[in-house]
Amino acid sequence: MPPCLKFVLIVLFILSTNAFVRAHEFDADSAYAYTKHLCSTIGPRPMGSSNERAALKWAVEKFKSFGADTAYILTFTEIEKRNGDVLNTNSGTAIGIFRGKTDSSIVIGGHIDSSGKEVPGANDDASGTACAIELARIWSEKPRHYTLVFTAFGGEEQGLVGSRDFVDNYPNIGNVHLMLQIDMSASDDQLIAFLEIKDHQAPQWLVEDAFAVERTLGHTGLHYPTHFFSINNAIGGVGSDHMPFLEKNIPAIDFTAGVINSAIHTPEDKLEFVDKSMLARSGELVDGLLTKYQKTGIPQPTAGHYMLWSLFGGRFFVPSWLVEGVVILSLILGVWAFTYSRKTRLLIAKAERVRFSGSKTLLLIILVAIFVQLGEAFIQLLKGLRYPWLVHIDKYLIFAAIWATGGVWVAAQLSRVWRFSPDPYVYSKRALAILVAFVMLLGIVSFRLAFHPALTLLLMSLAIFVPSPGFKLLMGLLAPIPMFKLMFMEVFTFLARNSIASGFGIDSFITAVLYSAALTAILVIWYLPTIYFYGYILVAAKPFLHAFKRLRHPAFGLLVLFGIFGYGGYLYSFPAYNEMWRASIRLEADYDLRSGESSIKISGNEYFRNVTVKADSFQRTYDERIHTDDLPIAFTADWLQVSGREMLNPGPTDTLRVDWLIMSDRPAYRTTVRIFADSLKPLPISANWGFSKRDDHVLFTWFAEPPDTLRLQATFAMQPGAKLIREIECLYTEAPVPLTITAELADVFYRTTITVRDTIETSAMQANAE
Repeated sequence: MPPCLKFVLIVLFILSTNAFVRAHEFDADSAYAYTKHLCSTIGPRPMGSSNERAALKWAVEKFKSFGADTAYILTFTEIEKRNGDVLNTNSGTAIGIFRGKTDSSIVIGGHIDSSGKEVPGANDDASGTACAIELARIWSEKPRHYTLVFTAFGGEEQGLVGSRDFVDNYPNIGNVHLMLQIDMSASDDQLIAFLEIKDHQAPQWLVEDAFAVERTLGHTGLHYPTHFFSINNAIGGVGSDHMPFLEKNIPAIDFTAGVINSAIHTPEDKLEFVDKSMLARSGELVDGLLTKYQKTGIPQPTAGHYMLWSLFGGRFFVPSWLVEGVVILSLILGVWAFTYSRKTRLLIAKAERVRFSGSKTLLLIILVAIFVQLGEAFIQLLKGLRYPWLVHIDKYLIFAAIWATGGVWVAAQLSRVWRFSPDPYVYSKRALAILVAFVMLLGIVSFRLAFHPALTLLLMSLAIFVPSPGFKLLMGLLAPIPMFKLMFMEVFTFLARNSIASGFGIDSFITAVLYSAALTAILVIWYLPTIYFYGYILVAAKPFLHAFKRLRHPAFGLLVLFGIFGYGGYLYSFPAYNEMWRASIRLEADYDLRSGESSIKISGNEYFRNVTVKADSFQRTYDERIHTDDLPIAFTADWLQVSGREMLNPGPTDTLRVDWLIMSDRPAYRTTVRIFADSLKPLPISANWGFSKRDDHVLFTWFAEPPDTLRLQATFAMQPGAKLIREIECLYTEAPVPLTITAELADVFYRTTITVRDTIETSAMQANAE
């Protein structure tokens, strides 16, 4: 063979080998293209919308193009949410099945819907669905022992609707032995492992394998925020589509990136803020797990019972029995420490006893809690904004700590005037009693939630038993940490940013005062045991009392004041909002189709700054400390027509049959029909649509984008002569008149609600029937 020909063949072999390897590797460019198609080409995809259906159809076509043995949409048209509400919709789950040597299956999923009409859902969760589709591409060309079922769930944002429907109605759910979910993958934020439901966790082998595969890939971003999940698991908070599988005792885990620093559930969840390189992180992790289990098999245990604790860079699987044991032990030691402290209290003559030491201490902590909020209040005043901290929450927490130190200095000055009891028991009994109450109350909700104050109670009890001042100081430093970490949990930033939605409801000075008072009360109640414990240490260990008194020195106060002004000036220079973190403005128009009455109101969670409202013959500009206003614009929104008939069959119990047509000349976002009887008693009913039964009414809901023509047929059992009250509401995502709102660094949401309310007189029907 000529040397030149040999060289050409070698080059061709190398190129073909590289191409084969690349075809079997996760391609972030492909995943990015899929993400772009979902969030930009198709756009926002709320459950039941035409966009969601287009996305589901597109996903099925992708599965087919990769050679899926079976690909289809598992549809659902009626769902019951966890609060009992029934929704009529038109959604489903896109499924692509790639058969292996066995029918035993692994499900790989993302959710294809977004949270709202204006929300592109790029990270949440076009990115996760894109990763699942890219994994389908590469695994379509790999040998498979297990059958792989790739899914794009609809309706996740409405309460895991698609995945719940899947586990209930997928015909081969009995063959599913593992589920891997990717919910948000396009952020350089921490990659968080969601691995539990209320009564159990994913099996330990799955969690250990996930962290091991991530290390093998050279990534270090996988985390498990212990304190956040202690609360989340107790209250049934956020989750993803892996949870219905866990509820069916199928091992499952979800990987989510962007909880802390991704603008999910807002119009800013768009392609512009997608980090392409991070798509590979989640995709390669799931690919690595699939590779492992295809080779070695899926282990047998299907559930775990533990609390995963991330500590000192490691992970500890604390058995549930040990968590419960620590909680019970803390209560025993707490009661014992209370008794011991009482026995060793100082004997002080009644005439010499200092009264109200506990109340004085309470007032001091209230003072400090108020100081914690003063820094934010002053920046709010200077900037003329309600949420100046939205972009830089971490910096404002430092500012709050500086102000808290100032509050401690002021409290120290008051302690010059107020006398306090020298008896340690005065303080220890309060600290222990409150903590015991905390542990018991939280234990009713969840032993895991109670575990954190239980650790604090254990450390405080040990400090009371051990006489060493140094040991008491050490316990004083360590004891508050578990409760502090529970309040300021790992995803505190996410919760704080979501809290600004409450700004719409804080619409008066009284409401604002009550809101601030509630925050102050939470701080005081939560940290009151710690403050009483510090009081105990100060009087039980005299050297520390003398050190504390040095905080009264004016020099320390000047130092704190310098910190307040210096750091406050530095903080003032940072913007409150940017292109990712923005304020929200709502236009809410209401129209009564029967009376013709109309109203338009605009409201914001932030003060109106550089906000302009323009209509045909109206313009108004705002730049002031208000966040709500009524617009003097009358309008007619006759977009809705209601017709139909009612038929009454008299009897001991009347039977009323209705056949109504609800027609809209433009797409609605949500339609509801509420039906009351004037007797306010439950209405026995049968109907051609799903409905929710309440104590005094029946509710029909269609979401999202219901048909322009709805035919509602129903039969009611009623008391003779009763009246039927019908209330129809159609919500539209547009203004009722040509109107625009422009605002700097704020998103605008337009909503128009048309209401039809009327009464159906069955007595007249009775007379006609006779």
